[in-house]
Amino acid sequence: MKSFIRILLCIALTGFALAHAISAKPAAAKAAVPHKASGQKADAKTLLTASKKTFALMVKAARADKGLDAKTPKNKPFWKSAQAIAKSLKGAEKGLAAKNDEFFKGIAQARRAEAQLKVDWQLTDSKNKVVIENAKKLGHSLALLRTQFSKEAARKKKGGELTEPEKAAFAKIKAQQKTILSGLKKLDKEAAKDKGLEKGLHKVQSQARHILKEPVSLDSYLATLYLLDEQAGLLRGYDYYVDKSWRADYLVLTTVEKSYDDLYVSWETSTSYDWTSVETSVDIYEGEEVDVSESVSEEEMTSEESYASDESFEMSEDEQDEVAEEEDTDAEVDADDTEDDDSMDDASDDDGEDMSDDGGDDGDDGGGDDSGE
Repeated sequence: MKSFIRILLCIALTGFALAHAISAKPAAAKAAVPHKASGQKADAKTLLTASKKTFALMVKAARADKGLDAKTPKNKPFWKSAQAIAKSLKGAEKGLAAKNDEFFKGIAQARRAEAQLKVDWQLTDSKNKVVIENAKKLGHSLALLRTQFSKEAARKKKGGELTEPEKAAFAKIKAQQKTILSGLKKLDKEAAKDKGLEKGLHKVQSQARHILKEPVSLDSYLATLYLLDEQAGLLRGYDYYVDKSWRADYLVLTTVEKSYDDLYVSWETSTSYDWTSVETSVDIYEGEEVDVSESVSEEEMTSEESYASDESFEMSEDEQDEVAEEEDTDAEVDADDTEDDDSMDDASDDDGEDMSDDGGDDGDDGGGDDSGE
């Protein structure tokens, strides 16, 4: 149980950012770890530029590393995640310039892809420090963009009770989490033979149980929307760990994850936004490093982004089977937390919301009703 709590802390959508966005704690959460301001501030454009810089440096270092050859099957999931980030950042940049919803969509998709990147990174067995450090900085800047410059952040500022459509959306999310828990039941025996996948599915299970316990309140609803970004990334990332013989059972989980897109589009299109907010600078706290000391030109950012975005990293079915089978006996894949020198998670991911999971592994399909009360 203690390991479950530690794992859930690591995955709570970069806890330091959530602590800033959600000031009133859900009933199940404990007090947040206090943060010290670094003295630095940044607006949306600054954070987006920081994201593009750190992404470019990450890709540049990965391309120069022979151990991360994009033609090697076990490296392809990492590159596919990077590709999703590149395309999302490009969309977010266009959306910010045009001041339209593509900005919010791009950031949310980038957050999902960044969560997937952390999972797929373990398959590579690489310990490239430059890649790791820039991936961490990328995660920090994306988390700040997502929780400080989003329609969810604007809704938080507005306050008040949940509207009827919001209550309905929250109930739908809770129902989806029950479907996920039910699907995980079928994978229990298979996952027990695969420690890397077992650990990942426990993360998803803990998230689902936490969401089901959340009260019907504005704070809980918004925190859940952020958490769905992380859950979507995990479900996509661990797809590469699933053996061919039981991939059909995992399909149930990925089908639910894809439905999040409809929920997100509905939320974004029905919620207004004051675009002057993107020009407001927010505090950057210690442990949230987003900037880079190395000079990165516009040409270099464009070049690395284009490579990640335009190259083909598609996997054949045989390659996917090969990666899943190799992962079963790869001890490195099972070591995916902040104590490992090859992890993209860091200490800041443990800060903020203490998402408790006291439900235990009782075989229940989620318990409670859809209201979470």
